[in-house]
Amino acid sequence: MRDLRVSFPKPCDEKWEAMAPAGCARICARCDTPVHDLSLLSLGEAEALLRRNPGACVRARIDGDGIVALKPSRRGDARRMMIAVAATAGLLAGSAPALARPERPDGAIAGNINAGLSMRVTATARDAQRFRTRVRGNGRFRISHLPAGTYTLTFSPGCGSSWTVENVVVGTGETVLPNVQNEGECIVVGMLRIEEDRG
Repeated sequence: MRDLRVSFPKPCDEKWEAMAPAGCARICARCDTPVHDLSLLSLGEAEALLRRNPGACVRARIDGDGIVALKPSRRGDARRMMIAVAATAGLLAGSAPALARPERPDGAIAGNINAGLSMRVTATARDAQRFRTRVRGNGRFRISHLPAGTYTLTFSPGCGSSWTVENVVVGTGETVLPNVQNEGECIVVGMLRIEEDRG
């Protein structure tokens, strides 16, 4: 069976810790809606909740590969709940231009990372100049038009903690492919929907 693909069309900035407990859920004070912790539900239970209540609000812990943490199933179900990155519009945005000059430097930093959700990549030069991009849905990123120099890469997921890769040296006209790995998971609170049900 296929994995269950879901998306967060409207992630929320309300803090789970500040919500009042209500049985197995918590109540969001801003909208008076129950928010369900998916880590307490098996895949079958989570899927039933979403099918019964499309757009239910949830708290989800998502690893770097986009897999939602759920309670293990008694049947040992091999299916997983996966974030559909391209459909998670609230967590994605377009790339920011790196440099707007007529004659641009031709150095670059590129790579591939398992990014289950939106992730921003910032290259900071020793002179504190910053160049930014976002990781695409396929996990690839590229920061172009970099002057030769040494950079610190900062990976900032849409949620969770950032991490850095130090001393990335870019030569003139050179594209550097640093070895990077997603070091974090993130927790998202907000409306969740089953993506494959949408036509």
